[in-house]
Order: sequence, then C-alpha cells, then structure tokens
Amino acid sequence: MCVRLAVFVAVAAGVCPAVVVQGEEPQVLDKHFRLQQVAAAPDLVTPIGLTFDGRGRLLVIESHTHFPPKDYQGPKSDRIRLLEDKNGDGQIDRFHTFHEGLTAAMSLRAGPDNWIYVATRSRIFRLRDTDGDDTADEEFVLARLETPGQYPHNGLGGLALDGQGNLYFGLGENLGADYSLIGADGTTYRGGGEGGNVYRIGLDGTGLTRIATGFWNPFGMCVDPAGRLFAVGNDPDSQPPCRLVQVAMAGDYGFQFRYGRSGRHPLQAWNGELPGTLPMVAGTGEAPSAVIPYAGALWTGSWGDHRVERFRLAPRGASWTSTLETVVQGDENFRPVDFAEGPDGSLYFTDWVDRSYPVHGKGRLWRLSKTEAKPGAEPADAWPGKTKAELQAAKMMSEPDMAALASDDPFLRQAVVAGLVRQPKLLQQIEGLALPDPRQRIGYLQAVRWQAEEQQTPPAKFTSLLQKALQDPSAEVRLMAVRWIADHSLVAMRGEVEGLLKAGPMTPALFQAVLGALEWLDEAKSGLPRNGEYTHYLEKFLADEKRAPALRVMALRLLPAEHAAVSVPELKKLLDNGSPELRRAAVRLLALSDDPQRMAVLAEQAVDASADEALRADAVFGLGRTADTASELLQQLAREDSAAGREAAIAVRLARREPLQAETKPAPEETDRWLELLADPGDAEAGWRVFFDSRRGGCVNCHRYQGQGSDVGPDLTEVGKRLTPQRLLESILQPSREVAPLFVPWVLATDDGKVRAGLSQGVTADGKSERFIGVDGKPFVLLLESIEVRKPSPLSIMPQGLEKALTLEDLRNLKALFAPAP
Repeated sequence: MCVRLAVFVAVAAGVCPAVVVQGEEPQVLDKHFRLQQVAAAPDLVTPIGLTFDGRGRLLVIESHTHFPPKDYQGPKSDRIRLLEDKNGDGQIDRFHTFHEGLTAAMSLRAGPDNWIYVATRSRIFRLRDTDGDDTADEEFVLARLETPGQYPHNGLGGLALDGQGNLYFGLGENLGADYSLIGADGTTYRGGGEGGNVYRIGLDGTGLTRIATGFWNPFGMCVDPAGRLFAVGNDPDSQPPCRLVQVAMAGDYGFQFRYGRSGRHPLQAWNGELPGTLPMVAGTGEAPSAVIPYAGALWTGSWGDHRVERFRLAPRGASWTSTLETVVQGDENFRPVDFAEGPDGSLYFTDWVDRSYPVHGKGRLWRLSKTEAKPGAEPADAWPGKTKAELQAAKMMSEPDMAALASDDPFLRQAVVAGLVRQPKLLQQIEGLALPDPRQRIGYLQAVRWQAEEQQTPPAKFTSLLQKALQDPSAEVRLMAVRWIADHSLVAMRGEVEGLLKAGPMTPALFQAVLGALEWLDEAKSGLPRNGEYTHYLEKFLADEKRAPALRVMALRLLPAEHAAVSVPELKKLLDNGSPELRRAAVRLLALSDDPQRMAVLAEQAVDASADEALRADAVFGLGRTADTASELLQQLAREDSAAGREAAIAVRLARREPLQAETKPAPEETDRWLELLADPGDAEAGWRVFFDSRRGGCVNCHRYQGQGSDVGPDLTEVGKRLTPQRLLESILQPSREVAPLFVPWVLATDDGKVRAGLSQGVTADGKSERFIGVDGKPFVLLLESIEVRKPSPLSIMPQGLEKALTLEDLRNLKALFAPAP
C-alpha cells in the first residue's frame, strides 16, 4: 500500500488523498474539517432529502418506494422523519414520523411560517404541524405534474427558496414523455422531449414560470447568499461530466432528450457549444444530487464517485467558474445525496450507502464540522458579492441594450435576452435580423422563441421569420434557426432546411445540424421511430455527384471508418474520378487508414510527379506514418526538393529515431517571445500532417480536426475562432494553465496496485464499470469496486513539453492550420 500511495502522489503531482480501503470510514482530505456519523440503519434507512425546521430539528425523507424489491419488508410509502439529539451527545436519539403516505419523495426545504416544502415526482406541496404534536396536519399543493412518465427520480425535485417569496424547482427529462405542469392558480406548462427545466413559483402556488431549459435532470438547486441560482444535474449517457451550472433567466443549457440519450447529437450541446446555449460553471463527479453554499464555496455530493466535493468560485464575466476539490472521499458504500447546514454551523448530509437503486434498508447521516484551528488557518467564509459584470447584467434585464448582445460574455448576452423577454413591446419593435452582429441576431431569435413558447404561440406563426433566418449570411444564425425548426418538428419547413445544402459556404457544425434536422423531420413526418442516426444521409450525399464538392468532402469525413464508402477500393475510385477537393480528402483518409491495402494506392500517388504537390506530401505522410524503418521509397523521395521530399525526410528521421536539430527556444511561460518566434506565416497543409502525426505533437491522440481524430480533448476544427493567437499558443505550451470542465482528467488508484489517468466517459449500462480514455487516447474500463482512490488531476491530460517534440516550423504550421479562415 505504501508503494502504491507513493506512485499516486507522483501521478497526482502533489495532490494526494489518503487511500481509502473498502469498508473503511470515509476520509476527510481537508484538515479544517472533521466527519462524524450521527445516525444509521435501522433507525434511518435509504435517506434522500433533508432540511432543518425553524426549531433546528432535522427532517429527512426516508425512501421506501424507489424500486422496492418484491420481498421488501419496509413501509409501503415514503415518509418524512423528524430527528433530534435530545441529550446533546452528538448522536441522533429521537426518530419520529412527521409525515407519511408519499410516493417517490425527493426533496425537502424549510420555509417561513413553519412550512416544510416537499417535492415528490408528481407534486410540489407544503406541510406543517399546527397543533405541536410533531406530526404534519396541514397540506397545500403548489403544483402538480400530469404525465405517463413514472421513473422515480426524473420528475419534480431540487427545491430552493430565494427568501423573496419564491420557490425554485426542477423537472427532469422525464424520458421524453409528454407532460402538463399545473400551478395552484391554474397556470399550465405543457411539453415533452425537450429535456429538463427549472421553474419558479410563488409560495402560495401562483405565478408558475419557466426559468431555464436544456438540463438532463436538475435534481439539486440552491440560491446563494448573493441571490444567484445554481443547479447540479446528471449527464447523458455519452457526454460526461455532470454539470454545476449557474441558472440564468430564459437560459438554454443545450440538452434535448428528443435527440437521444447520448448527448452527442449535433442538435445537442453540453457546454455552450451551440449558438444560444450557455456553458457550465464546472464539471462535477458522477450523479450529483444537491448543491449548497457553505464555508465560502459551493458543495456537492457525488453519489457515483463516493465523495463530497467543493467548488470555490472565480469570476468569469457575468458568471463564475471553478475547479473541483474533493473534501471527503469514501469507498463504494459511501453515497452522499442531500445537504443542509445545521444551527451549529456544521454540514449535515444523507448517505444512501449502497450502489443499488432499489431500496435496501441501509442508510447513514453524517455531520461535517469545522475543526478547532489556529487564527487565520480556517478557510475564508466570506461569500463573493455581485461583480461589476453581474451588476451590468442585472441592469440589462431591466434596461436591455442591444449593443450588449454583441458581447463576448454569454451571460451578459443572456441578460439582454431575458430583458427582451420581459418587455414584449420592445421586442416587437426591433428589426432583429437587421442587427449588424451575428450574436445580436442570435440573441433576438432566442428572445422571440422563448417568448413564443411562454405564450404557447403555434410555432408555424414564425415561418417567415425562420425563412429569413435560414438565409442569414452567418452560419451560426442559420444553425439557430435549424434548431428551432427541428425542436418544434416544423415538417413543412423541411425543404428550406435542405435548401441550406445547396446554398453558400457551410461550417461542419451547420452541416451536421442540417443532416440531423432532416433525419428528425423525416421521421416525424413518417411516424417511424426516431434514433438520431443520419449515416444514411451522409452516404447518399457523398454519392450525389450534383452536390458541391466541399459538402461531399464534409460527408466523407463524417462517415465512420468501418463504412463501405470509406474502404480503400471506394477511396481509390474517388482518386481516379473525383474533383480535386474529393481527391485530396480521399488521400488524407487513406493516409490515416490502417488498412494494408492503402500502401499501394498511396505509393502510386506519392511518385506521381504530375499530381498536386500537397496531395503528394499527404500520400508520403501516409506511407511513413506507421513505418518502423525507412523504406527505400521514402529514402528516394527524401532527396527531392519539394513538399513531398521534405515530408519523406521527416518520415526517415522519425523511423530512424534521430533527434531534432537543436533550436533555441524560450521557456513555455515566455509567451511574448514565442509569439515573436512564430510570427512568420506557416503552411497549413504541413500543419495538418503535424496534427495527425502521433510521433510528433500527437495532437490526433486527443483531438479531432475536420471529423478525424479522438474525442479525448476538444474538437480543434474551429479553435482559431474561439481563441486568440496568444491563448491558443498558451494552451499548447502550458496545457495545465486552464483546463476546461469537460476535460479534467482523473488519477485513479485501483486495488491491483496500479495508478492510471484518464477522462471519464461514464458508467456502463450495467452500472458496474466505468469507461475512460487514457492519456494515449486509448479506451479502458475499470470495475467501480476496484477503484480505491480517484482524484481530479491538477495537470491537463495533454502532455507537458510538447514544444520539445516539435520544431519551430512545426509550430508555425500548426498555428497556420488553426488560424480562422479569412
């Protein structure tokens, strides 16, 4: 064990928790806190939500209806238990049933006038005890959910009060089933398929309002001391991590259940990738069920990763960002669910204990309290007040400024959208699609769509607006319109959507969105099952010689490697008869192929002196990409004074494992000097070969470019549009300086004595294993019970010291590859 821990320390670069052996108590990894169990089964079983009432007593939901096994011996309904420490010894010694008769009870929060607010799958209601016998005797229903959906924990939940007479709650993705959500005053929202939503309602059940959409399941929410609303929710099947988000009015967080569970459909977003969607604050562990402001940070529990997590907030425009810290780490029998701060300043939380979803008669309650510490040693508890950017955003919600819609800050833009939604007359007066900046036009479309959905206006009434948006010069605006059309199944506009494929230049994101929308609209029209699969559209598109060559190239790149259309014989046909664009794409696919038949085709192209010089160089790259020895052909080509000759010389050097020629290079932190060194223009064509050469930079091991590569890191096809040249260079030279939430790797110590690092790709369907992608870009799977320690790494999964493996010319060429198109 000592040897394994030493290795773990080295891999985690100094961030090392104590190794947790299965069966041991959870380990506290912050010396400022201590953990104590205060209740357990059989006194308290399968606990979920909890809160403190006005007298400082704990109320805890005890679940008995969450998939009860046939032989379950517990109560037939969920109940709310009142817990007290009567003798002051730190242990709960009184257990009393405050309320029972519930089904699929999820959340509890205490409110004013001794009311206790409760969420079950199908109701939001409040209870209180009016005669002092510690049993609820008064009930009032604020909202009810009518739906055929019955899965226990993807309905209503996630309660949070704002102290201003409002209650926030979530509605999960409901497996896409149709629903009606009805407030006590009759206000009704209807939907289905759009994913999870966040709502607000008055404490008297009036004024039901949808606040935000695009979640998987916003199961936990809180309002912080500054009035900000935060939520945590689970992730789709193939799009980890789970998210901590700041919930913005009229915000869209990108997930649409209608397009499938994977989260990877081109009309789904997870971190603000699509126009009009918002990014997360941070990625969390698996299955977070609650979020609470405590001790100067936001805290969550990861049910799936057996830990309590802390997020210290750092400002990012009008919102916030953070990095996960593990405060308590347990073994597979540690399953934290909900949190509440007690009158003594301690953090109390429930523990489901077992990985089994069906109720099982186990359970624990914990208290995390601050230790006695020397003056100044405790973490700062001061909560961040409103930033200047947040105050500006608040002003935009009451006085929307259209100029701010062009801001780089998505949350400032969102505040303007919310302001426009609040002022329908102002929105009607705006010629939104005539605004000069594409982001302004996108924001205008967001506001119009949100208002239309709030007023339940038939989507077909916006046909003329959407037709005009589909003709916008900006691909982002056109994509926004495509999403609106597909989301509302506007089948009558299918022709206009398909017409985009015959129009002007198109980005890969828009191309995929159009095909995804066509698949969705066609299946909506036919009534066939919808599965989000559009490979057959790509195949037809590639085969249609009347289509624009550039778009046929996009289709070719998106086809899976095992598809018949990208086999060596089919690619050879494109080389013999295709347009120059298709011939180039075919050679590049052959260069990246592992099929032995490719070598003869590539050799033929490499020696063809009449062929395009860049095409020849790509063919040479393909010949040398996996060569262990320098072939006679490569050595012969290396004598040429041409792009193909230079590429052959590189292949010969790599095959012989010869070192790079010495070059003077600054330290990675000296960004200004690097910018000067790399100021000369590079060759984007050569940059492509650097990107896909796993023996040089190895970019391809983690990233995609134009449809090819790996999904470990972000797609870099349009990175030049997202990052400045300085920030792009810093991400290469200092990859750990800033790691996006989606790409924080885990360091994993397993019970076989090994330490691994990789990005989580989610739990397998049977719930017993977890999928990862390693630092080499290769997938691996671990049994959940074999993982003794997991820790977010402070280091990026992207290798340090890439500049040592690349020449200055290589770096210039990569810079040219990533530069945005003019």
